[in-house]
Amino acid sequence: MEEREKETLARVFSFDIRFTGTSKTLFYRRLFGYSSSTKRELKDGSKKTYTHVAQGLLGTIPHVKLGKSVIAVPRVAAARLEAFFSDPRWRPLELHTFDAILPAEVRARAMEEMLASLTIGRERVGLAAEIEELSAALRQGELVPEQAERARHVLRAVEELIALDWTDELEFSRRLEPHLAQLRINVLVQ
Repeated sequence: MEEREKETLARVFSFDIRFTGTSKTLFYRRLFGYSSSTKRELKDGSKKTYTHVAQGLLGTIPHVKLGKSVIAVPRVAAARLEAFFSDPRWRPLELHTFDAILPAEVRARAMEEMLASLTIGRERVGLAAEIEELSAALRQGELVPEQAERARHVLRAVEELIALDWTDELEFSRRLEPHLAQLRINVLVQ
């Protein structure tokens, strides 16, 4: 098996939890994340809805849901899921894992979805939107200090995502690189 083919392998996790109640809720929240909202009445009588989003483990890992309790992740991220599933709180749990090769378009779509859904800080703006907004600001001139700080956070998150790139020939990373090059230069200058 060629070295690059090893990198495109996915690790598939098929699990069946055999516990209920609070433990089950906690398990799914820690794995997939969750959001909650609260409605408040303001002094002027209007209502405002506050939404809290908590990312689960899969909120930071490109993944494909293959079934109700079947998930595929890049092999380089498999250890993080193995550690999660080995937590004694998740007992009894039946877990099966195996390697698989997913179609290129499925892996590419997982990377694009992760780029769109990853958020920086408290704002619910996806990484892709952040990159576009910062790139547009750069076309207008230099980044102000607040934008430069956001750019540092964005670059850190993108580097973590690129480390998990499981597309053929690292196509995802190559397509993203031109958008990041100018951000990197600007951040290094400041």
